[in-house]
Amino acid sequence: MSPLPPRPSFLRRVLRPAWVDLGPLVLGPASGPLDRATAEDWSLVLAARRVPHRMLRSGAGYGLRTTPWFADRAAGEIRLYIEENPPGAGASRVPPRSGPDARLALLAALFLPAFYGLTNRPMPGLGLFPHHWTEAGAADAGAIIAGQWWRAATALTLHGDLAHVLGNAVIGGVFLVLVAKRLGPGLGWLLTLAAGVLGNLVNSYLQGPPHLSLGFSTAVFGAAGILSGVRAMDGEGLSPRSFLVPVAAGLGLLAMLGSGEGNVDLGAHVCGFFCGLPMGALAVAVAGRLARVLARADAWLFLAGFGVIAWAWVLAYAD
Repeated sequence: MSPLPPRPSFLRRVLRPAWVDLGPLVLGPASGPLDRATAEDWSLVLAARRVPHRMLRSGAGYGLRTTPWFADRAAGEIRLYIEENPPGAGASRVPPRSGPDARLALLAALFLPAFYGLTNRPMPGLGLFPHHWTEAGAADAGAIIAGQWWRAATALTLHGDLAHVLGNAVIGGVFLVLVAKRLGPGLGWLLTLAAGVLGNLVNSYLQGPPHLSLGFSTAVFGAAGILSGVRAMDGEGLSPRSFLVPVAAGLGLLAMLGSGEGNVDLGAHVCGFFCGLPMGALAVAVAGRLARVLARADAWLFLAGFGVIAWAWVLAYAD
């Protein structure tokens, strides 16, 4: 790839804007307009690499344009993408995501200490005290088996003390960012919650009463499982080597962070990981075919994750 040309001054970029069509640069001078699917794929690639561009209608198709000082870099990124994803191959590959994804994932992680502060503040006017939240929302195995399945979701938002919630927020934030960069913040956040909820349900049925647990760590290890599943299916699809290496890495992480002395719910961590593992593999297969639809719906999926939590708490207090 040739070096980038010098970046023009701010005034020149404002007063004399110029745009270069990427189609001829990538496909040759005789290339015509791009079809919509190709233009959107290229746009996802450039967005992931933070290359400024715009997509416009061009005759019967679409054109992708960038500024002259980014043209070489943009064309190089697209050529690299085409080489790694030839037509008919790598259908399950998910283009990397970046940019606002990390900020939204961190917003989800910051929700944990914010909710901890809310639930540990007495509110006599509303008749709410800290112990009420735990009584209504902890993952009580007996209550879950009896039908109060929503506790598997509410328990993810409850923590024993400040160190507990800050640890889950920091470690969980790292995993949420990694998942968001692969699947987008909306789908990643929703799948992480789903792995945590399913992990709590499975753990409750396996351990039975009087087992009681709370905390976001089940979802944290669900995110680790999702990443392992994504990595196992990424690129050329499932093979013994592609599956065993990331899963072994995930199990090593589980051994380091998910077990130990003290009040550690190892069963919840293991269940969260193995519930997230197939979710990550399935997400690659689905997201690779519905990338454009998921990109448009990502903000709604992100909000849906918080909607699930809110709905679970409504059910907890309505019971």
